[in-house]
Formats: sequence, C-alpha cells, structure tokens
Amino acid sequence: MRVNPKLYPVADEVTPYETQTWENRKVEIYLMDSFEGIKEEFVIKKGQFAVWSSMDGENYRLFLENGYFERVKELYTEPVNKIWLDFYDTTDGISRKFSNFFIYPLMGVAVIACVLSIFLSQYMPSFVSWIIIGVLAAMFVAMIFVNMKVKKVVLNENTKARQKIIDHFGGNRFDELIEMQKAYMDEYFENLYPEDKEKSEENNEAAEIEAPKEETEAVEEVKEENTSDEAKEESAEAAVETEEKTTEASEETKEPEEEKAE
Repeated sequence: MRVNPKLYPVADEVTPYETQTWENRKVEIYLMDSFEGIKEEFVIKKGQFAVWSSMDGENYRLFLENGYFERVKELYTEPVNKIWLDFYDTTDGISRKFSNFFIYPLMGVAVIACVLSIFLSQYMPSFVSWIIIGVLAAMFVAMIFVNMKVKKVVLNENTKARQKIIDHFGGNRFDELIEMQKAYMDEYFENLYPEDKEKSEENNEAAEIEAPKEETEAVEEVKEENTSDEAKEESAEAAVETEEKTTEASEETKEPEEEKAE
C-alpha cells in the first residue's frame, strides 16, 4: 500500500462516492471518472486501479477506477480498509523508528568524522582521503543492512494484514475476489489495446499451422529412411543372387573339364 499525498487536494471540490469513518479515521472513496487525467496517469500508465492519498495520516482519500470498483467493491469495504490502514500505521511507525535510531545517528557520525578528517588534514594530509572513504563505506553498508531489516519487518506485517483479510472473507471467497480482480485488469487492457490481442491470436494460429508442417516433414523423413532401407535390402538380395548365379556357372564350367580329363 502506497500513499500519494499530492493527489489529496485534487478532490477538495468533489463530493465523495462513499465515506467511511471509525475512531479518528475517515476514508473518502472517489471514482476516477470524476477527474480529468487521473485514470490516464495511474491506470493506463502505471496499472494502478486503486490509489490512496493522505496528508495527515488520519484522513484518507481512495481513488478507484469505476469498473474495477464495481467488480471488486468488497475488497474496499470499511473492515478491509481498516486492516490496510492499521498495516500502514504499523509500517510507518517501523520506518520512523529505524530512521530515528539508526539512519539519523549514522548520518551524524559521518558528519562528525568528516569534520575531524578536515581538522586532521593539517597534521596527516595523506590519511584524510582514506578516512573519508572508510566512513562512507561503513555508512553505506550500515544503511543496506538497515534497509534489509526494514523490508523484512514490513513483509511480515503485510503477511499478517493479508491473513486478516482472508479470515474476514473466508479462503474461498478471498480467492474468488482475487481472481475477479485479475480477470478485470486483464480484460481492461485487452479492450484498451485490442491490436495486441489480435497479434497474440495470429501468433497462436501461426504456431498451430507450423506444427503440422513439422509433423509432415518428420513423416517424410521416416518414409525416406524406410525407402532407403528397402533399397539397401533389395541391393543386398540382388548381390546374393548374382553371387549364387556366378557360383553355379563356375561349377558347370568345371564339370566338362573334369570329363575331358578322364
């Protein structure tokens, strides 16, 4: 879930399609067709059919593509939105915590080290560059480690939020809604770019046409091999017959010679 604060003022003069409130939270739902350029910017260019926006972390505006909302509006009811906003609050708190306890102190240490290196440059000029490189390298490694840690925690919280939504709908209904969501997105872009669909179908037809040709060529190759084998067998048989006839003729020639000798 990403929050786009720049989009929030766009709906100041528009009446929301639906308003959800609980505790100190308010979620206003808007349909994208009510605004110029939002659908083109987020749906067509980025593939985002739902966009969250907030400026204070308490009041939210949710912009939804019209057809998408009609198809899977169950995914944006108050109980589900509450789960997602609780997830966002948790992950935002985690990010702030890591920034306050790791990122900002690291930046402070880096600044102090750079200032000290400049001061020490008067006494050890040859070591200044190495000190700065070492500090930057250490900071870079530390930030990578912190970023990996944050991502791991956020992924764990995302899994928990998703499981709460599954429990809310039930496994079967949740799977149905996800399939409906995916099907609508696919249909939307197929209708938006019909030429891509036609090209895909033409490619499939071409593949189907080429397949029988390959089978025919394979059959012809087998036939050629069989014909070649038969020709070899006939040639071998002819050679045997010729040899037998030659042998018989030789024997017949020998018999008169033997009689003459007698």
